[in-house]
Amino acid sequence: MDKREYAMKVLSDIEELFPNAKSELVNWKSPFQFLICIILSAQTMDRQVNRVTPNLFKEYPDANALSKANLEVVKELIGSVNYFNNKARFIIETARIVDKKYGGNPPKDVDKLMELPGVGYKTANVFLNDLYQANQGIAVDTHVRKVAKKFGLTKSDNPDKIAKDLEKIYPREVWYKINLYFVLYGRYKMGRGV
Repeated sequence: MDKREYAMKVLSDIEELFPNAKSELVNWKSPFQFLICIILSAQTMDRQVNRVTPNLFKEYPDANALSKANLEVVKELIGSVNYFNNKARFIIETARIVDKKYGGNPPKDVDKLMELPGVGYKTANVFLNDLYQANQGIAVDTHVRKVAKKFGLTKSDNPDKIAKDLEKIYPREVWYKINLYFVLYGRYKMGRGV
């Protein structure tokens, strides 16, 4: 079995463990809200994001509303997530850009998404792959890193290098699955749940 066949077997085995897998970020009703949830989830457990987003989106349901938000009010609403001061600024500025430049709907291009405050390669690809199966890249977080290393799919600790390693091994049409399934495996089969 070559490395690509092995990698596909790893993915297939993990898929069997988590049938009907989907994001554990649950309190969103639009692509814009989903993007905000992902920004908030950096270095924060999904369950904590799920606690703050109902009130955030009740107050600011779309890009236009959030673009006009008071920074201190947003900080108070998201105050229990890690790095809430920076994230409050990021999501308000992202809302302004998305509202003015994209009519309230986040772009479906990884490079354009990465121009938004608080959005890097990982966030952009989680957004694109979970919603659109866009396969423009593979998102790597702590869980993906642990799983990729456990199964010998990378030797690196650098998320950007790991993403490139995985993108070389896996065919583009399955890139959207990697973050979703590796995160679940990392959370529930290798460590504490989130």
